[in-house]
Amino acid sequence: MTNYYALPYFELQQVIYQKLIACEALTTITRKDDEDLGVYDAIDENTPYPYVAISEPYSSPFDTKTSNIETVTFTINTWWKDNDEYSGKRKTYEMLSACQQALMAQNYVMPGAKVLSITRRESRVIDDNSPGVKHGILVIQYKIQNV
Repeated sequence: MTNYYALPYFELQQVIYQKLIACEALTTITRKDDEDLGVYDAIDENTPYPYVAISEPYSSPFDTKTSNIETVTFTINTWWKDNDEYSGKRKTYEMLSACQQALMAQNYVMPGAKVLSITRRESRVIDDNSPGVKHGILVIQYKIQNV
């Protein structure tokens, strides 16, 4: 019989947020003022460009007989608005690269859980429905063990 445990969504999202706001390459692009670093876990239609949004996670179990392991996937979305096609894409690429560098580092510390591995599943840039808006998408998958 499997013992169910609390999924580490919130704890992992907190660490992801901290890593992103600590990434100078990213906050140099997204900073609006000393308080607003342009990284959010929730946005609305008034969120000013450019910004990074941490989307909802999804997971699947990877349990063994002796341990509880969960594969948790987060999507990181970057948004840039610029009527110049070239600079808009370039800035979106820079934002995705900075997010990837910040999140692929192995130094994750979470209470009650250990990150066993980090895998970049996908990244892409698409044109949004709004004119001049570029949307970057980075999908990161974590293998987490309940400790």
